[in-house]
Amino acid sequence: MSLMATSRQAPAWPHADKADKIGTPGWSVVLKITYALSLGLFILFVLRTVELIRHAPMIEHVQVVGAFQHIHPSGLAQTLTGVARGSILSVDLDQVRQVAMQSPWVEQAWVSRVWPNRIDVHLIERSPVARWGHAGFLSSLGEVFYPQAADTTNIVGLPELDGPVGQENLVMQQYLGMNALFKPLGLRIASLQLTERMSWVVRLDDGVEIRVDNTDTFNKLQRFVVLYRQELQGQMDRVESVDLRYLNGAAVAWKP
Repeated sequence: MSLMATSRQAPAWPHADKADKIGTPGWSVVLKITYALSLGLFILFVLRTVELIRHAPMIEHVQVVGAFQHIHPSGLAQTLTGVARGSILSVDLDQVRQVAMQSPWVEQAWVSRVWPNRIDVHLIERSPVARWGHAGFLSSLGEVFYPQAADTTNIVGLPELDGPVGQENLVMQQYLGMNALFKPLGLRIASLQLTERMSWVVRLDDGVEIRVDNTDTFNKLQRFVVLYRQELQGQMDRVESVDLRYLNGAAVAWKP
């Protein structure tokens, strides 16, 4: 007797295909409704924002904030008030900042809204560390700026630096290095000039002039330090100039 194995297939669910086909249009409707609601909410948000901007309070006050020695906050605030047109929401803060930065004494500026009708202009004032040329000043960042002469009458005691255009940072760094060498000797630099031929002219506050070229400058200045300690100290009132533009040694010119 032989046994024959028979396989049974799982019964198919009735109308399964029909159920899938019925479900498809349902999801499409849900997506359309969701899209329509999202679009409606977005349009409502835009309309509400426009309405809010239209009815926002107008700018009535501009306040200049910071610690100042040379900036006149009331005058600058009056100038900026003419630029800060519009409401608290529509005012162009970047334009206000750009106008504030036009002041030669302003190093940094940022602007903020203060509800309901004020904007604050925060400023950092430039700090002059040296004079530059005939009418300019050099800031602590090595930037040259040209304030009005009336705003500089109380600035005294700064060294006078000068040099070709684009060499401001080099002159500033060289001044700091030379000052570090001379200060322990009790010598003060009154002026420092970088010539067009890239040589240095140093004038001390006692009138003595020191000349050195741009080749091996630091070592040549060290040579002056040694010369000062061994020979010139106590005699600087008789010295007119010292020339260090030699491979070895230096030339001292004495007053007549």
